[in-house]
Amino acid sequence: MKKTLYFLLLLICGCILGGIIASAASGSFAWLGWSRGITLAPSTFATDLISLTFGFSVNISVAQVICIIAAIYAYIKTAPKVISG
Repeated sequence: MKKTLYFLLLLICGCILGGIIASAASGSFAWLGWSRGITLAPSTFATDLISLTFGFSVNISVAQVICIIAAIYAYIKTAPKVISG
């Protein structure tokens, strides 16, 4: 359980750090901010009592991919040392 939480923490930190780098990238490093998105169009289920809308959208940049790979590498190298048992 501890290893899973540690892995998720590193992945979340990698995504956030990658997003910050991607938004700050400019000049010769503008390619780090290039991103692609996946979108599932919103669909609505409506009745007289309640209305639900479901949708899904993800944008991921080059910087985020690099930071996620670095987070996975950091997990592989540090997990045995940080978490005993």
